[in-house]
Amino acid sequence: MNFRKIIFPLFCFLFINIAMKAQNRPIDQWRSHLPYNKVISVATNGSKLFVASQQSFFTYDLVGKETSTYSKVEGMADVGMAYVAHDVTSDISILAYSNSNIDLFQNESFYNIPYLKLKAITGDKKIYHIYTENGLAYLSTGIGIIVLNLTKKEVKETYTFTRAGQTMAVKGLSANSNYFYATTDKGLFKTSKNNPFIQSSTTWQILDSTRSFKYTTYAMGKIFVANADTVFVINNDTLAYAYSRAKNIVQHLDSANNALIISAYDTSIFYGSAYTMDNNYKLIDSFGSSQPMQATQTLDGNIWLADINWGLRSKSLTITPQGPASVGTYDIIAENNKVYVAHGSYDDRWNIALNSSGISIFENSTWTSYPGNNFTPTNPMRDAIRLAKDPTDNTLYIASLVDGLFYLKTDNTRGIYREGIFEPNLADASSYRVSGVAFDQYNNLWATQINAPHELVARSSEDGNWYKFSLPSHTGGYWSNGAASVIVDDYNQKWFFSPAGGGLLVYNDNRTIANTSDDSHSWLVMGKGSGNLPDNSVTCLVNDKKSTIWIGTNNGIGIINCPDQVTSGLCEAEIRVVQYDQFAGYLFAGEIVKSIAVDGANRKWVGTNNGVWLISEDASKIIKRFTVDNSPLPSNTIQVIKIDPITGDVYIGTAEGLVSYRSTATDGGTSNVNVIVYPNPVPSNYSGTIAIKGLVENGDVRITDISGQLVYRTKALGGQAIWNGLDYTGRRPQSGVFLIFASNTTGTETFVGKMVFIK
Repeated sequence: MNFRKIIFPLFCFLFINIAMKAQNRPIDQWRSHLPYNKVISVATNGSKLFVASQQSFFTYDLVGKETSTYSKVEGMADVGMAYVAHDVTSDISILAYSNSNIDLFQNESFYNIPYLKLKAITGDKKIYHIYTENGLAYLSTGIGIIVLNLTKKEVKETYTFTRAGQTMAVKGLSANSNYFYATTDKGLFKTSKNNPFIQSSTTWQILDSTRSFKYTTYAMGKIFVANADTVFVINNDTLAYAYSRAKNIVQHLDSANNALIISAYDTSIFYGSAYTMDNNYKLIDSFGSSQPMQATQTLDGNIWLADINWGLRSKSLTITPQGPASVGTYDIIAENNKVYVAHGSYDDRWNIALNSSGISIFENSTWTSYPGNNFTPTNPMRDAIRLAKDPTDNTLYIASLVDGLFYLKTDNTRGIYREGIFEPNLADASSYRVSGVAFDQYNNLWATQINAPHELVARSSEDGNWYKFSLPSHTGGYWSNGAASVIVDDYNQKWFFSPAGGGLLVYNDNRTIANTSDDSHSWLVMGKGSGNLPDNSVTCLVNDKKSTIWIGTNNGIGIINCPDQVTSGLCEAEIRVVQYDQFAGYLFAGEIVKSIAVDGANRKWVGTNNGVWLISEDASKIIKRFTVDNSPLPSNTIQVIKIDPITGDVYIGTAEGLVSYRSTATDGGTSNVNVIVYPNPVPSNYSGTIAIKGLVENGDVRITDISGQLVYRTKALGGQAIWNGLDYTGRRPQSGVFLIFASNTTGTETFVGKMVFIK
């Protein structure tokens, strides 16, 4: 067939001008979804606040009233914060991470100094406090005081503190015009700033060796220090009481205009305050807050608190950047840019954690949190770990590993299913351990429960009644009659596993929920003839686009290629042999596979304790590998992976937070609908991937110049084709209009569009 001859007739009858539509992110780009509500440290240059949350970092501009959030996507070296400080002389912020890594932040960019993180020592390397002065930052750490030259961006020197041959952790450092003061667990130390032997702690004067000290600051021309519950002022090298209150734990000391700020937490009422003390050691003001961790004062006179529960606060304003409620991510639903996240948790044996973080929902760039402790007026929702949506009315169902099955309707109506439907845990009658929830093809709701007389519970869509199912042959594993993480295959069978060593179970109700006489089931474990699983500890399940069941275990992946024959005993798992380098072996053997997700091209995204792999449809090829070292992943410990079929975004929940990655594949349809090309037009300086989205599944895609000369040909990955913008000779095409032709294998679904290259 002469391809050029059919171009213009097609162009005349089928041409559609694809308008450029705004896209949040191009292909291969990452986005961070970290919580910023748990603030632990704050610093200021007077007009801007530099804020460390438990996971990451943000700024708040007092003039423009603007908040800017940062993560590894924006250039940070790590996640998990410990402290933040700002040096006015150099206008550089110092970010200390909980793993001892260090970033310098200036002009929206980060410079990493991994000196302490990489230092080959055992023991405490924590960064407890940062004091800045004249372009130098003094980091109080577990190995002493590390001095950074901020302008040169390098470590200047280290002051080591030892007693009786043991290294002491320095908890804080402050200074007046002539002397440094260091607080340790073994006392208070002082030295002249001009001490030529300052690096040796033996040259430092001991002011007090009988008490343990944590915090120190310079305020109102005096040095203040504090231990757990008392604040002292230093007068002529002698400590005098300045503040003490029963059951008040001192959290931090900070200076203000002619005042001292004491952040404290009252253990009797579980509430805190920032107290302002004057030069006569009298409290002249207080600022109540949940649990203040640090305070600072800006040029406008306002005091700002870092509160570990309520965010960044002044007396009139609370700043909490957009983010989910918690770092924990144990299940995700992602659909057309709307994301649901379950924050509950459990350990490797599926023991409860009593986590009340609840769930979060992301829509229209806004996160809405639903805390578990007040999800319903009378019932808490702890350890929310699994999610499912009713396809008929979009009601969200939430499996709680402690409190039963909850629901959230689109009108915000909430409720719970528990007594009379689910059964108390056999080892703990106060808990209802619902561990999985899913809908089948007939809109019946199925749920699993752990250590209860019946593993399966179902609500019929026909009569609305609830039914219970048990599998008599199911024994073994850590939990008796344990069941978790139910999925439904293309044959309407229910698949779930017995946590921590109990194998895999398959249940077929034969489309008659009320009649169990025609039901069948099978229990699969290791060994040929018994199921041939790679390991009895199953961790995750997924049904791919060819009706194949992929099984993640503590020792790799097993594949069920004939799921419709499992309950009749005619099919068991294949442990596939693959060769990714010069060595062949079983698929992911030796890896704890925590999650498997299937994208629009039927490729598999595999999450382990060592990062994320994208492998080909048949597992024969590794396409991508992501770790904390080569990507913005917050952690290599993966909890869950889910994919938005419309956008192609891959949501990856890790032990340190949630990120998403814009992948190359989306779900395809039976026709070309709402096809989008982006970017379009293609800018002259653009070197990224061009995406053509909304295509028929796995369609043939050809790109030609306006005269019909073929420039590029490819196959859609599900419903999206990608192009690197280069022709077959490896060159960027000339500026102008290019045509896009797409069709299915039979030629019954065709599409013609255009894109523009600009030079």
